Amino acid sequence: MLRHTKNIAPVNDFPKAVPLEEARRLLDAAKPALDVKRPLHREPPPSSPFPINALGSLRPAAEAIHQITQAPLAICAQSILAVGALAIQAHRDVQSPIGRRPLTGLFVSIAESGERKSAADRLALKPVLNIEREWRDQAEIETAAYKNAREIWEAARNAAKRKAKTDTRAMAEAFAQIGPEPRAPRSPMMLVSDATPEAIALHLADGRSFAGQFSAEGGLVIGGTAMSDENRMRAGAFYNLLWDGDAIRRSRSTMRSAFLPGRRFTMHLMMQTNVASALLGDDVLTQLGTVARLLIVAPNSTAGTRLYREPPASAWAALSSYENSIEAWLRLTPKGEADNPDVLDPEPMHLEHDALNLWIKFHDLAEKSLSRDGPLAPIRSWGSKMPEHAVRLAALLAATDDPETLVISAETMARGIVLVQHYATEMLRLAGGANVHPDLVLARRLLDWWQARPDPRCHLAAIYQHGPSALRDAFTARRIVNILVAHGWVRRLEPGAEIDGQARREGWALS
Repeated sequence: MLRHTKNIAPVNDFPKAVPLEEARRLLDAAKPALDVKRPLHREPPPSSPFPINALGSLRPAAEAIHQITQAPLAICAQSILAVGALAIQAHRDVQSPIGRRPLTGLFVSIAESGERKSAADRLALKPVLNIEREWRDQAEIETAAYKNAREIWEAARNAAKRKAKTDTRAMAEAFAQIGPEPRAPRSPMMLVSDATPEAIALHLADGRSFAGQFSAEGGLVIGGTAMSDENRMRAGAFYNLLWDGDAIRRSRSTMRSAFLPGRRFTMHLMMQTNVASALLGDDVLTQLGTVARLLIVAPNSTAGTRLYREPPASAWAALSSYENSIEAWLRLTPKGEADNPDVLDPEPMHLEHDALNLWIKFHDLAEKSLSRDGPLAPIRSWGSKMPEHAVRLAALLAATDDPETLVISAETMARGIVLVQHYATEMLRLAGGANVHPDLVLARRLLDWWQARPDPRCHLAAIYQHGPSALRDAFTARRIVNILVAHGWVRRLEPGAEIDGQARREGWALS
């Protein structure tokens, strides 16, 4: 038997069913509250201006590239710094209280498609490409001489074999007199295109002892074989080794064993935001310390402000001076060990007294900022390398300002600190973005593309055929659209809705 029923109203006392038309009216009135659009992710704050004054003698070239291409100034400066490190790394190290360090650099520039990243890098790399062209011309002559020398060497050994017959001692003495096999000419390439550790190691073994990896399509590197799930840890450790300037030790079935001390390698990768989010949010690369070795800029877009203007003549003059300076560094013969010239032994640069005191103060300030509640706590791994980043940059600036000097002044050390503080600001700004799932970044790109279309309606095929390049299959496109639906930015249309002149099974419209 039911109890406690005396307070329950009789069935007849319940309100009558709401008429259908009234229900529709109430639902329409509630739609604005139901259709609230939720942000896909929190946008990072705007980037602060790049401290262009800190570049010293490299400033005119960076500004010239900016004037010519109208690409973000930070990307132009990043390209110039990276090329400077590439050219000087074989000739200079830096000595500081943390030890002797190379001037190699791992640079990353983040910007969306259309920000003229390639144009900026192309101008910055022109002196490098000029030198590679000289090396190719020289290699043709050296290759012809090498082929002749090798034929002579082989003929002499064959003659010694015939003469010695079975007398191995006489044969060994003859071989010793003939000498070792002539060495093949070095590769005329300075820039590597294959990003795998094996390919880079082979390049540094068979080519010159220094090289660089520059790519305006960093996504091909981050999303390629070198950074696949099974290779990411090995690749990250290899980049760490190159940045540290340690000897390369390779012993794998896929390539010959190699011990390569005294090598130098600089990198500059340009990439879009979704690729950068995957890089910065990668737990493996973060735990390895690879991310801590990166110098990153992610400037505000200049798109929409780049009205045509003729670059001033002074911009081309500044670029010409920069090209001459970089080419002069690259034409120098690097100093190597006496018994093995392939093992680089760059001249170490030193901090003068006041520069050393300034560096120590900066070191201690950075260390205190790493505490749990300190300003660098969110980027503790990167922040722990700020003093090293600063002294490397200061040495690079000193060398570009005066190729003859081996001393870093206090003023130049201060400029290195200014630069690294900007990179720290960028890392802090991007730290939150590193936790954004790549799918949310893709959803943001899809929404931007969709909102720029004249028709608010869109069907699945149009998205993966004409939408953002990362959405080139139906499965991925559908997954990303569903994110926009879940966040209230688009709504699903009934199957059979006519879009672009045809009935579509899957279609949506902007909310």
